[in-house]
Amino acid sequence: MKAIDLINTKNFLTGQLELYKIEFVNTNNNKYLSTMNDFDKAIKTINYLESALRRLVEENKQLKL
Repeated sequence: MKAIDLINTKNFLTGQLELYKIEFVNTNNNKYLSTMNDFDKAIKTINYLESALRRLVEENKQLKL
């Protein structure tokens, strides 16, 4: 997986989360909460993966020195 794939996926999920937030505010329908929580968990997972990827890239650079 490339870093750009993570960024694109996070951007997509963030956009979807925002759309669900708008729908939730407009309708007050609790069915959107579960999906919003799932999107939030996925975004947090991607943030963790981005952090791990940065750390691994840095470690790899240090090993090549």
